Amino acid sequence: MTAIRLALAEDNMASQKAISRLIQGENDLNLLFVAQNGQKLLATLQTQQPDIIIMDIRMPVMDGIEAAKKIKQAYPSLKIIALSQHDFEENILKMYSAGVRSFVGKEDDPAELLKAIRIVFDGGIYITERTTEIIQRNLSKVIRPELQMMNLNEQEQLLAKFIMQGLSSREIGKLLSKSPRTVEDMREKLYQKFNVLNKEQLIVRLTQIQRA
Repeated sequence: MTAIRLALAEDNMASQKAISRLIQGENDLNLLFVAQNGQKLLATLQTQQPDIIIMDIRMPVMDGIEAAKKIKQAYPSLKIIALSQHDFEENILKMYSAGVRSFVGKEDDPAELLKAIRIVFDGGIYITERTTEIIQRNLSKVIRPELQMMNLNEQEQLLAKFIMQGLSSREIGKLLSKSPRTVEDMREKLYQKFNVLNKEQLIVRLTQIQRA
């Protein structure tokens, strides 16, 4: 069995050691390297390519938010798991906007990180219950006024944002606590409101609205 190749971006030495020990105890995981900040991470990615990056948010020189944006531009297929504290909720939202596939709190059970790694590697997203609550509570605050003017209710506004982020119906369902089938029904109603036929046309329309 081929091991999942991991990189860790973390400036705290105690956290580095704890996460390294956790990974080394799993036969299907391989920690390729550790970087102390986003800048060093980007430099090392030029010569070593992991499957998944585990990344802290608050780091010196270049933080996780800026690093995630640069990584998604340069390596769009590279998956990122944010590992940080839950205490600054805005950072969680910014990391998801930057394209991370999971957010795990440092205060969470270590098993949560292992679960996230394997789910993300298989192409899914993993969101803990606490993170889900934060996303649901805060995303409605950052919906653009243009979407509110389209007479969308709160769930439709959230759905529009998640579609823009490329999430599947199954992934959106986890965030909204809905079944994939219910999300599909919500998608169809959203398409009708914007007079489009599919996801691609909706994204184009939403992009036009955001740029207006």
